[in-house]
Amino acid sequence: MRLSQIAAHLGGRLEGPDLEVSRLATPEGAKPGELVVVREPRWLEAALASGAALVLGEGIPWPQTPAHSVIFVSQMERVWPRLLALFERPLRWAEPGIHPSAVVESGAQVHPTAAIGAYALIRSGARIGAGAVVAPYAYVGEGAEVGEGAVLEPRVTLYPHSRVGPRCWIGTGAVVGVVGFGFQDGVRLPHTGRVVLEEGVELGAGSIVQRSVVGETRIGAHSKIGELVLIGHNVQIGREVVMVGASAVGGSVRIEDRVVMAGQVVLADHVRVGQGARVAGSSAVSKDIPPGETWAGGIPARPIREHWRRLAVLDWLVGVEKKIRRLIDKLS
Repeated sequence: MRLSQIAAHLGGRLEGPDLEVSRLATPEGAKPGELVVVREPRWLEAALASGAALVLGEGIPWPQTPAHSVIFVSQMERVWPRLLALFERPLRWAEPGIHPSAVVESGAQVHPTAAIGAYALIRSGARIGAGAVVAPYAYVGEGAEVGEGAVLEPRVTLYPHSRVGPRCWIGTGAVVGVVGFGFQDGVRLPHTGRVVLEEGVELGAGSIVQRSVVGETRIGAHSKIGELVLIGHNVQIGREVVMVGASAVGGSVRIEDRVVMAGQVVLADHVRVGQGARVAGSSAVSKDIPPGETWAGGIPARPIREHWRRLAVLDWLVGVEKKIRRLIDKLS
């Protein structure tokens, strides 16, 4: 693409030659013919030395180098996703239609515009909606539903009667609807429910969502779940929840709308996290979190101001210990 085309798409201003660029690059690894986005002043020197064209946001000092081509933009945080989309190479797991090696059992319904990849298995009673993609080696169980425009990446396992809503995206190797870890007197409890993912849910690669003992395990619309996340049985997750990777959610947890959880967060069974709450990374939550609060502190997590006070006290105690040791040294 030419820089003038990119500038027009971003609503920016081009200064310098209208070059053609082939891809985005990092400041350290860029070459002429590539495009570097400079989001912080510390990367400007390396970007200039590379000879690549630049995209600069407001607040980045510009040395007025005439030999460089620069696109100036006013709001980098808004421009950044649009710029990435220009250079994205969309993944094409399968073409519309059913691959000759795929198996679609009698009684399954596959929309003519859906794409079923090589060696995928669609069991009887399953329904695949318009424009949906079931990538190679994916498994869709009996009576399961894949909504319009949803994508199941390779080796996704969708257990019987699970429901994936419209425009969901399920990452490679994810498992939806597996029997949960529930026992009574040493005997595994039957899990009679299912998993429902509402519209626009994204589930990261390698994540696991357990089906419920009774009723539904449900993830609300437009929630984003990272990689390697475990969601236990009977969990209810609200709308627009963000959960970063390597987290674990115990059974029967309730996570309300617009909660944000950083990486490696663990929620104990039956905990409720209120609407709009935030949980810092590597926190273990064993109590209910009220709406809007931010919790942190590792094990166990606590309100963040309380966490900061404890850290301040610990720092103070370390200073006191040093003073006491010096006094002891002088006295001895």
